[in-house]
Order: sequence, then structure tokens, then C-alpha cells
Amino acid sequence: MRVLSAAFAILVLIAAAPPPSPETAWKTGIADQNKAYAQTPHAMLKIQDSAYLGDGQSAVLQGRKGQPGSWRWSHDARAQGVLRVSVGGGKITVLQEGKPVDPAQLEKSVAIDADVDIVGHPTQVGPGVPGWRIFVYNQRNPAAKGFTGVSYYPYGAAYRVTAHFTPDAKLPPRVFRTSRGIDKQFFHAGDASFSLKGKTITLPFYADDPAKISDMSAFFTDELTGKGAYGAGRYVDVDGFGKFPPSSVTIDFNQAYNPNCARSAHFTCPVAVDNIALAMQAGERDPHMAH
Repeated sequence: MRVLSAAFAILVLIAAAPPPSPETAWKTGIADQNKAYAQTPHAMLKIQDSAYLGDGQSAVLQGRKGQPGSWRWSHDARAQGVLRVSVGGGKITVLQEGKPVDPAQLEKSVAIDADVDIVGHPTQVGPGVPGWRIFVYNQRNPAAKGFTGVSYYPYGAAYRVTAHFTPDAKLPPRVFRTSRGIDKQFFHAGDASFSLKGKTITLPFYADDPAKISDMSAFFTDELTGKGAYGAGRYVDVDGFGKFPPSSVTIDFNQAYNPNCARSAHFTCPVAVDNIALAMQAGERDPHMAH
């Protein structure tokens, strides 16, 4: 009889282990969300300032060494500072103390001071208009230190549904007004139809890139919006459906989450307009209300 090596035996056990239940995955997701909000080096609540730059625009970072809370962007063309970021001709230029910084490094981290760095990524600054978003991170940001965790409605198995998916062959663009008062473009991938609480619901889903769709999102309001759920609506994602378009998708409304702008003014989030005519007692609650 051949004896398995310890390492191989462990691999066999891992491969044989059943996938986590939807509720276990939900609990893990909440723990991961709490880390992403306040605990990781580039946690959302550690963002101290932001600059959204389109073609022909620039920003200068100003602050005082040794004072992490002092670092802010200036959009005055005559301003002087430790770092200048400019966008032009579809490219970004970064100068730190007058020396060029590789844009690839900007997407990872550029150190500014003790406990302060900046990170930038391409983003939309108008409907289908490319630009850049650059965040200033402060590891001592009081918003992160005071964060006590997200709040969700109790898990309800009934809110995990299998929906028939009807693709939109034209994948038309859809423009949403955002939390920062600008517009952002997505593409209507199709509609998911399902039954919930005795009602038949049809919910549109949208994609970022119509040429390659591996996941989709819905932005929805419901009868609890502003009455326990966040006032600008919530989002729910579907993925793992393989080749697009799928004939059906699994939507777990327990995983519905608030847009980042629910807690941070440094994001630009689509305001939901697609309504579900039910009180959706699943997913994330409004962080501004006592529960």
C-alpha cells in the first residue's frame, strides 16, 4: 500500500472539501469588507484627499512634512508643491520634486511623508471620457481609526435567487448621474427576471466594458431606500457565469452593498434609479442610521 506524502494528502483534502455555503461566504465577505474599509494600507477610509483629472488638467500636492493631516491637492496652476500630476493627450505625467515618476509606480504607491502616500488609477471623468483619479492616503486618518464595521440585515436564504437573463444585443450605453454631480457611463448588458416574495421582478444589469463582460452590476432602490437602506440606492454584482451571455444568473441580495460614496466623499458613484418594488431586508444597511 502506497503512503501519500503529507503535502499531497493536504492537497487532496482541500480539493475534496465542499465549497462554503452562501451564508458562510457572506460572512467572509463582510469581514473582508471591514478590512478594505479601514485596515489595509490603502483602505477606503484612509483616503484624505482626491483629485479627478481629465485631459488638460493638473493638480499639485501641498502639505507639511511630519504633519500627515496637512496634505491636500491644489488645482491652482501657479501652485508649488512636492508633487505635480498632469493629464494630457491621453497620458499622465507625474513630477516629484521636479523628477519624473513612472505612471506604473503611481498605480502602486508613491511615498510622500511618514504615513502618507498617493495612488492613482485611470477612471471616467465624464460619460466614456477617460481620466485619472489620484488618492492621498493617510495611515492616521481619524475616519479609519473610528470605524466600527459595516452593518447588514440578517442573512435570508429567500433573497438568493436564480434569475432568467435576457441579454441586450445592442449593449447600449447608459449614463448615470453620480454622487459628485458628474455623469458616468455603463452599458446595458441585459435584464434579470426572477420571483421574490410573490412578485415577478425585472432588474437591469450593466457592464463596464461591452467588449469583455465577465461580471455585471445592478444599481437599485427599494421600499427601504432612505428608511434603513442607503438613500442613493445599493449595488449587487453577479459573476462566475462563464461565457457571456448566460441564460441564467444567481443573484444574492444578501451581498448587496452600499456604494463607496456612502462613507467617503472621495468617490464618484452612480445614483441608482432602477427600483425593486419590495422592502429588500437583505444586504448592507444605511451607515448613517442607528440600527
